Amino acid sequence: MKKQIVIGLSLLGLAVCSVSCRKSPAPEPEPPFLKKKHRTVIEYMVADNNLYPYAELDINEMEAAWDDRFDGYMVVFLYPVAETSRYAPARADYDEDPRLLLIARDRNAGTMSSRVLKRYDRLLDPTDPETVKQVIEDAVILAPADHYALIFWSHGSGWIPQGLGQPLKSTQPSAGDDASGAVSKLEGWVPAGADRAGIMTYSFGQSNSHGNAEMEIDALARTLPTGKLFDFILFDACHMASVEVVWELKDFAAYLIASAAETLAYGFPYEAVLAPMFEKEADVKGMAKAFFDDYKERTGAWQSATIGVVRCDRLPAVAEALRALCEAGLPAAGISYAGQQYGRSSMGFQNTFYDLTDFVRRTWGASDPEGVARFEAAMDEAVVFAAATPWLFDQLKIGTHCGLSCYLPRSSTPLSLEAYRTRFGWSGASGMGNLIVP
Repeated sequence: MKKQIVIGLSLLGLAVCSVSCRKSPAPEPEPPFLKKKHRTVIEYMVADNNLYPYAELDINEMEAAWDDRFDGYMVVFLYPVAETSRYAPARADYDEDPRLLLIARDRNAGTMSSRVLKRYDRLLDPTDPETVKQVIEDAVILAPADHYALIFWSHGSGWIPQGLGQPLKSTQPSAGDDASGAVSKLEGWVPAGADRAGIMTYSFGQSNSHGNAEMEIDALARTLPTGKLFDFILFDACHMASVEVVWELKDFAAYLIASAAETLAYGFPYEAVLAPMFEKEADVKGMAKAFFDDYKERTGAWQSATIGVVRCDRLPAVAEALRALCEAGLPAAGISYAGQQYGRSSMGFQNTFYDLTDFVRRTWGASDPEGVARFEAAMDEAVVFAAATPWLFDQLKIGTHCGLSCYLPRSSTPLSLEAYRTRFGWSGASGMGNLIVP
């Protein structure tokens, strides 16, 4: 689906042909003036990495599930791998151009046939928040609606800034692995050389074509449009249901939907989530439940998922309740680091993502039960849906899951602690940044 790139232009012209029919340069068509609808969902796919095969899979799922009766548009910004990447499909018509797709009904699982609304120069860095800003502006113009929502699709490791954390790997069972009790949906489809055994995750996004650049969450928040409240922001990525991430984005969305733990590369089952996504009032609980139910029905290491839905305007009350506990002081035993974690030790992210409620209960449960009760009441209002499988990858037992993870300050990780205290609003709002740590 690629045969030409025009170098030197920051933005390429609008195109209205399907991905599969792009040939030689042609006169630029007029912009496609679409009728205004109720909701446009903008999915931002940073697939310039080993996840690319799953990007094609997910777009084909959207096309198969699309219903023209939906009162809205699904537009996907796809930044694919380079034509020379080992993750690129071995097809003569492979298209490496970044492009904005308008999802349309198509049952052909082997071809992305959705209409191209706009093409972009490959020199644009998809992990630059300014690119996110540009794509959102384009989508609002080209697919107008009364309401908007955002999905961010790629690698993820929560709030951890670039360079402070080790790489994660969301290990999947190999296709046909007897221990997993499952067979890969990609059997016979994944291009030769593609990494089907593991998925590396980073802060958010990873662009192989731009030196494996990542996107910082606080920088992303600074470039989202002010004065516009998205119906929801959904992360189809690992570890993004951290309270630090949600706090940075709380003023931009009514709800945030994400996983506190790693997610399998298949991510969200789009064939099941599109219908609740395009309800008049977006059914955020229904979307999260569809995600969880898909993984709950799997077996072995494939039965692995956490998901939470946060009502963003209720998060300040959570911070206020926790701040009261912090300002009253730690008990003699100090911070409890013995609680539920969502980072597997084998992947290098232990002691990074703790269950927020479990931390509060373990630290103050005996010394200030009334303060803990107030915190839990605030959490009940803020987290409207949370679910988790009993195990993650048959390796990490999930004994408790509140829907949000948190970082626990510790002086043994000074770079992370400094970034936590100086760059992320949750640290100050909750009082956790002022805790004395060993």
